[in-house]
Amino acid sequence: MSKLIQKLPEKIWPGQGTACLVSGYVTDVEPVKDVTIHAGANVSCSTLLHLATEQIDDCCAAASPRSCLLSGYTSLVRFPAVSKSLTLQAELRAEFSRKHSDVIDESIVELIPQNTNIKASPSYRHTDTGHRVVICMACWEPDPERFQRQVDSIRGQSMTSWHCIINDDASSDESWLRVNEIIGDDTRFSLYRNDANLGFYANFEVALSRVPVDVEFVALADQDDYWYPEKLEASLQAFDDDTTLVYCDMRIVDEKGSIIAETYWGGRKNNYTDVDVLFLANTVTGAASVFRRNLLDDILPFPQPVGQVFHDHWIACVARCSGGLAYVDRALYDYYQYGSSVIGHCDFEARGVTQRVKELAGNVRHMKRPGRLKSWLLHKRYSALNVFHHEYLRLFLFAEILKIRMPGMQDDAAKGLRMFSAGWMAILYLLAAHIRIVFRKETTDDAEMRLAASVFIFKLDRIIGQLFGSRIVKRHCRSMRRSA
Repeated sequence: MSKLIQKLPEKIWPGQGTACLVSGYVTDVEPVKDVTIHAGANVSCSTLLHLATEQIDDCCAAASPRSCLLSGYTSLVRFPAVSKSLTLQAELRAEFSRKHSDVIDESIVELIPQNTNIKASPSYRHTDTGHRVVICMACWEPDPERFQRQVDSIRGQSMTSWHCIINDDASSDESWLRVNEIIGDDTRFSLYRNDANLGFYANFEVALSRVPVDVEFVALADQDDYWYPEKLEASLQAFDDDTTLVYCDMRIVDEKGSIIAETYWGGRKNNYTDVDVLFLANTVTGAASVFRRNLLDDILPFPQPVGQVFHDHWIACVARCSGGLAYVDRALYDYYQYGSSVIGHCDFEARGVTQRVKELAGNVRHMKRPGRLKSWLLHKRYSALNVFHHEYLRLFLFAEILKIRMPGMQDDAAKGLRMFSAGWMAILYLLAAHIRIVFRKETTDDAEMRLAASVFIFKLDRIIGQLFGSRIVKRHCRSMRRSA
């Protein structure tokens, strides 16, 4: 018996190469040993095996309960770039301990050489001079007043050689009409509307895919902020020959326009040079960014969404692997903080070694209470596995796609990606990063420790299942029968 939780897409635009995750479980009289894909010489697969604890109820009726528990897998499937459309017959096959195999899934996958989204045709005035910039704004059900404010602030930029692509994520007809009324006949804006709602991550991907090739820079915009007149001009002035992306500070304001903070960096350090910190806890905000248009060759298509994924983190990772980042140390726009914001202002302070020791001592005292240790361990296991599947695998996928598309990336970036290999050595690299981060008093909200623990528990979980799988299933099944 097998079940696919995450399947291969029917159509893939790989760009310069991409990868996606396939997951599920497959049961047999023997534990699954490996999962492979057969779809042509240039398609490869590597698999992480894990316990199928979410399917443990099925193990009570299985012929081999231990093997049922040892049936989970998550496979990374890599696809190459293609110069013309290519149809693949993909066969996902599970290998078992006694050297036999079963087909889990058969599917048809079409690889296409380019995305099918319509490119914008920017309109620039003959008096426009300087670098040409395309602004990409992803919007959905924008409030008319807030949207008008953002559009007017773009119109008021001191540099005029810009064009704005607005990609609407299938808003209501009423909202779409309002957007068109606000833009009017201004040819500096190109309006597009998705047929179905994709969510902000995929909507930004569509907007970026519409950028033509004959521009030099790309900027990102939210639908409800306010740009200062010099935002684009000041950002472009910060570029040098080695800079791939520039971002700026922002002033945080509430929905009434009252100032919450004069800077975004009141509660955490802004670090754009340390590759570990950037990979672990992104400091680059999308609406604050301007990057070189040639980065889009490596940015698109976006990685498959895993957990809570953000477009600006992916773009920052690509930019950092390609070259250097620069920062404009002053606010160039007002970031409006609403109760309904998709992404809010994020703060987390650095914690010193002394504070960490005190917190650890407090946890140890708490564990002395009867029954607390077991319940704490079970909670930590569940939390760690949740982090692995929803946070670590996202970064694992990021790292694999970056290695496919950017084999000549910056040396320090290549070393930083070792934290996301999903192997035992990744734990050591994450711990080493933690030591550096603590003593430099950086701010990552202990992401590296959370990720290191998740990899350790993920690996340990499989070992415990191999050693005590039968006992675990029998105990669970007895508990089920008692409660029935």
